[in-house]
Formats: sequence, C-alpha cells, structure tokens
Amino acid sequence: MVLFQKFGLGAVVAALVALGGPGVAVAQELVPEKRFVMSRDVDLPGGDIGSLFDTALESCQKACVTNNACTAITFNSRNGSCFLKAGPGAPADYAGAFSGYVVKAAPGAAGLATTRATELSFLRPGDLSGAFEQADGLGMRHLTGQWTAQDHLSAAANEAAQGNYARASAYAGAALNITDAAIDWSEYARFLQRAADDNSNSRGERLQQALYAATNGYLRAENPGLRHSLLVTMAEVLDSRSRGRDTVSALRLAQQVQARADTEVALDAAIAKYGFRVTEHDVQSDSARPRICARFSDDLDKSGVDFEKFVQMDATGLTVERSGDQLLCVEGVTHGARHTLTFRAGIPAADGQVTVKPVTITAYVRDRSPVLRFPGRAYVLPKAGEGAALPIE
Repeated sequence: MVLFQKFGLGAVVAALVALGGPGVAVAQELVPEKRFVMSRDVDLPGGDIGSLFDTALESCQKACVTNNACTAITFNSRNGSCFLKAGPGAPADYAGAFSGYVVKAAPGAAGLATTRATELSFLRPGDLSGAFEQADGLGMRHLTGQWTAQDHLSAAANEAAQGNYARASAYAGAALNITDAAIDWSEYARFLQRAADDNSNSRGERLQQALYAATNGYLRAENPGLRHSLLVTMAEVLDSRSRGRDTVSALRLAQQVQARADTEVALDAAIAKYGFRVTEHDVQSDSARPRICARFSDDLDKSGVDFEKFVQMDATGLTVERSGDQLLCVEGVTHGARHTLTFRAGIPAADGQVTVKPVTITAYVRDRSPVLRFPGRAYVLPKAGEGAALPIE
C-alpha cells in the first residue's frame, strides 16, 4: 500500500532549546506548523497559484508552507518543476510526479508542546531538534498515498502481528502524516524500537528514530496514561543507547505522571545501575572519634546543604558531615555500639540528581584494632644501664 521514498530532510533548526524547569522559554519550534500528506506518481491538476522551475522537492514544499494561499503542491521530478496550488482538482496518475496536500497543526499543539518540553529536561537539545526534523520530514519518509489513516494503521497492525516491525513502522508513519496523534506516534516509536533488533546495521538509526518518535508523542500527549507509556518507551530506548542517567530520569517522570507497579520495579533497577544512590558504607572505627560513612555514586551537592536533615539517627549527640566529594559521614558514634541510620530520599547531588528512596544502614562500631608503637622517632640502642628505657604506646 505505501510507496517508500526518502528525500533529504530540511535544514537543522538553528535555535536550540534551553530547558530546566517550568517557566523556561523554549526557543525552538517543536511542532511543524504545516505538514504534507504526499503521494507518488500523482498529479493534482488545476488550481495553480505559482510555479518554480529547476528546483528541488524540498524547496517546493518550503515555498508552499510560506505562502498562506497554498494548500497543495505538485512536483515533477523529471524536470524539477514545482506548482503551488489552491483548491486543485481530483488526483490523476502521472509518472514521476509527487503531489501533496498541506495539513495544519492542531490548534494549541505548539503551546502544549512547549509545556511538555519543559518536563523533558533530561533530553539533550539535539533530541528535540531531531524530533522536529523527523516530524517535518515524515511526509516524504513515508508516503501516504490515497489511503486513509485507518487503512495504514490496520496494515501496520497486520505487519506487526507477523513480526515485520520495519514495515509496520512505515505504515504507522504514513498514518501519522494524516493524524499527527500522540497515540499513533507511540505506536510508531514502538515499531521502530522492535525493528532495531532485526538488523544490526540499522539498529542505531532505528533506535534514534524511536527516541524521536516517543518524544514527538510526548510533546502532543495530554492523557497521563499515554504520557507514562511514551516515557517508558523513551527510557527503554535511552537505555539501549547507553544513556543510563537519562533512563532513570524518564522512568522517574513516568512515575510522577502516573504511578505503576511495573514501572516502579524498572525504576529501582535503573537506579541500581545508573542513578544517584548510596553504593556502600564504611565503618571507620580505628580513630579516636569513630564514624559511619555512606558513599554515593556521584559527587554530593557542595552549595552548603544541611545534610543532617536527610539522615535519621538512633542516638543523640550525632552529627552529619560531608567528607570529600562522595562521602556523607555520621560522627559521634561510640566503640562497641550498633547504630541504625536512615539516609532519606532527596539527598542532592552536585549535578542536580536526588536520591529517590531512603536507605537504612545498620552497622556495628567495633573496638579499635590493637596497636603497639613508639610515640616518636628514636633509635633502639643496646642496654647501657638499669635506668635506660624507651617509651611505648
């Protein structure tokens, strides 16, 4: 049903996104204002409002989207001629021609995307620009032809049922040119993710496109359940792309949007592998003032945080101090005593991460190890009289 043809995408969007939280302005366009539903070997006769010659299809499309009167195009690939149209006639067969109708973004789509983008602070600016390029070039990546979105989605489901995920993604992409719906972006991402396992040569590219598709879906999604599912897909792809910390952030956001037991398990596993966490503890008992230290996976915040409020202690008179970059130590413990300490959730890292779950440490502070030593530097000499001696500690 779908005729496959790939053309070069538009120029990379120059403005990048500065993200970090609510209220941060998004400088980059996130959702194409206009897109095309394209067909191959089809002419749209009549309705000409302008023409360009010796040009490329991409330039033809740009000329149309910048002309408010233009609603369709026909591009003759044989001689590089472009015809801008308004209200053309019924499609007609014409070998070598590419024709397409302009479809505008849904009302409010840009505003919703801006809101959603501020939530995806863990993504890189290139992820968002890549998602925009994907959406902007989808019309030529997956030609839609004269079939309906439901025709393409049904074909995608049939191909997926047979394990043909690359073809399923192509049908889903063709449907997206018509719908631009978040749920269809979700299916497109899922099919691309599964197709990545079919061919090692194209695995990296398909995973990257799956990340862009999941991002596009999230930028358009309103339903919390769908947003959660898109974030889980995003996390799985990020993990496959060796972006472990971003995996944790995506799963954490998914749980904030809508808590699910299976995602909680996945988040715990991701934190154990990649997240900011307590990795081990050490009882330093051989000093006059013993202490119990927790070591973290990354550097602790150095901006004057009161870490004592993050540690629940089982005795009075204990204090909490940051030691070096990654140690948080409880001082004032006594030799021969057992202590139970809870390091609460929310302990901040230098890079903005926080611990997600409390960690309880039960540790015994053993007596100091026996040691025999001279108190200073001295010489050991032969015995020379009854009163000669060397002090020993």
